[in-house]
Amino acid sequence: VTNSLCVMQDLTLRTLIGMGERRDGLYYFRGICHEKVFKVDDMSLFDLWHKRMRHPSLKITQLIPNIDSSVTRHKACDVRQRAKQTRDSFPLSSHKASSSFELVHCDLWRPYKTPSSCGAYYFLTIVNDFSQVVWIYLLLDKKEMSQVLLNFIALVERQYEKQMKIIRSDNGTKFTCLRMQFLERGIVFQTSCVGTPQQNGRVERKHRHILNVAHALRFQGNLPISFWGECILTVGYLINRMPTPFLN
Repeated sequence: VTNSLCVMQDLTLRTLIGMGERRDGLYYFRGICHEKVFKVDDMSLFDLWHKRMRHPSLKITQLIPNIDSSVTRHKACDVRQRAKQTRDSFPLSSHKASSSFELVHCDLWRPYKTPSSCGAYYFLTIVNDFSQVVWIYLLLDKKEMSQVLLNFIALVERQYEKQMKIIRSDNGTKFTCLRMQFLERGIVFQTSCVGTPQQNGRVERKHRHILNVAHALRFQGNLPISFWGECILTVGYLINRMPTPFLN
């Protein structure tokens, strides 16, 4: 406040709210005029409608009536090109096991929202790289996975008289917690890099195959979703008995 002016300021934002000029012993509030500048690029009508219509092709945009496309400065639309960019395909592994159980792939499917008829929410998939034979185990809780996988190793040793050499999985703690047990048995434990499930692609693709066929079985039988566990196990049974190029 001065003898001639009274300035008002916002205490929080520290911005000027208004100013009063003193006349006859009173301060008359005048307010502050804010200037705004709005810059608009010089744009043709053709380019404007091209953007409004979510960047269609030049041929489609030319179909809009009352727009002269001959005077447009329309050029290659970089927005459409950037929007269509996709991730480069991940190279497939050329490594192939030379004998059964030389390399085994494992993965745990995420929990279903609806439990199966036996109460399971997860299923563990184990794939033999050499023969593509698959084992599927329904799990009530993912904590069961460790013991189920160790039981499978014992099954291979007793029933097939084979020694597993390499186990490959993602980098989840559900698998890495078994690192010492694998080391004690002389099994090489391989994990994919964080955020790169493509490195565990063989069992990931097997999961997709299992789920697609399981959905087909459930839809064909008009079964409720609680029967997903039976469908998953049936698919594993069928996959192991279908002709496969891996075994000629």
